[in-house]
Amino acid sequence: MRLSFSNRQRSEQIGRKLPPPAIARRVLALMAGVLIPLTVTVAFAAGDAPGPDTSLRPLSLAEARTLALSRDEMLLQAEESIRSADADVLDARSGRLPQLNVGGTWTHNLKKPSFFLPADMAAAFGGATSIEMGGDWDLQAAASLTWNLWTAGRLSAAGGAAAEALAATKWQKAAVLDAVVYTVDASYHATQLTATRVEIAEQARVAAAEALRVTDAAFAEGTASRFEQLRAQVELANREAPVVQARNALRMQQLQLLRLCGLAPGTRLELTDPLTTTESPVDLDSLLARMRKNSPELNAMRHVVGAQRQSVQLARAARGPVVQLQGTYALQGQWNDNIFPDSNDAVSSASAALAVSIPIFDGFSARAGIQRSEASLRSAEIELERVTADRELSVRQARLNLINALVALDGRQEAVDLAAEAHRLVLIRVENGMATALERLDAELAWTEARVQLAESLYNCNLAEAGLELAVGGNQPLAGATEEMER
Repeated sequence: MRLSFSNRQRSEQIGRKLPPPAIARRVLALMAGVLIPLTVTVAFAAGDAPGPDTSLRPLSLAEARTLALSRDEMLLQAEESIRSADADVLDARSGRLPQLNVGGTWTHNLKKPSFFLPADMAAAFGGATSIEMGGDWDLQAAASLTWNLWTAGRLSAAGGAAAEALAATKWQKAAVLDAVVYTVDASYHATQLTATRVEIAEQARVAAAEALRVTDAAFAEGTASRFEQLRAQVELANREAPVVQARNALRMQQLQLLRLCGLAPGTRLELTDPLTTTESPVDLDSLLARMRKNSPELNAMRHVVGAQRQSVQLARAARGPVVQLQGTYALQGQWNDNIFPDSNDAVSSASAALAVSIPIFDGFSARAGIQRSEASLRSAEIELERVTADRELSVRQARLNLINALVALDGRQEAVDLAAEAHRLVLIRVENGMATALERLDAELAWTEARVQLAESLYNCNLAEAGLELAVGGNQPLAGATEEMER
């Protein structure tokens, strides 16, 4: 059986049960003025003046999720983290490609450099002890090439670690996405509940006002006591505070929902999805299997462990040799007078080399790096075990919470039906002089409490279902794109 909360439907059922006398017409007219649909009540919060329906902003739960996912700041930050991790992958791959560098200087000597001669050699140069060298212009240019041919696994480990870190970052974004969806769901359902409370509180206040009017008339006729009149007056006064509190609570919930959806604070919402019951959860083993496979948090931790394993390989590779192909092409020249050199004033040179570097003793630096990486790997593995156990516990608890909420919902609709029928009978008895105003007030209070309990039970079911989906994880499109993340 699927339930949805609508006071208008309940009132129409009561109206069909009432007999045709004047009491039926009066009650129906009274209730018709206050039974505002939930979708409209949401817009009238905390002193907001009613406006035309065209000013309302329809909002379904699916649209609220879409808006939040497109504008949430944490998701945008997660996107930037993915871009940064992708750049790390590109940087790691760059080590496999040749590195080419070009540099040069073009110098104009305002005063040429000199070198000094020993005194016994000065006679050979006409007695001068210093001689200028070079020309007015000097050119030095070179192009160098370095290509890693073999690095003993350094490049493979660095690339693997960067790829694992990128995959972990993508799964972390999926975890943020799940959290955003849960937050929006909780806020949407809370707004539905508070809107229902506003509606019920306003109905209860109008009913109390009508009860006071009837009691005042009975007191004037001598058929009601002073105590009954005072009780009706107190009951009406007590109905004022819940209305104000419910409206303020609704406004606060609206502001939170607007913030999550990225809408202006002054937007008037029309929630189009009612509070409805939820389905019973599937068996625990299926939920745990889904969690182990799809949980973004677990998958992110698995890739973190993978990145740490690659870091261990990278640290071990530091003990191995590096083989490089190196090449250089140089151009140099010196000349006077002209800005550009003549063909005889510049010369070039080129070289190629196969360089091998073998670490012999590094002061135990590699050993320390291996020990540090292995410790980080073990820590990541322990963290994965902890997160897995916590996720399993969360799924078990969330499933029990949903079952408890569904059990608590059983009989709530019947309780509302019973309270409504009791209220209808009391109205008939009051009309025929067979019941007092106190009995009427008690029946109205019981009906109000039953409706509030039904709304709260429906809210608890929806919130528990959202909590179970969050605990299982991986229920959103991004988190399900496993192959894309692995790439």
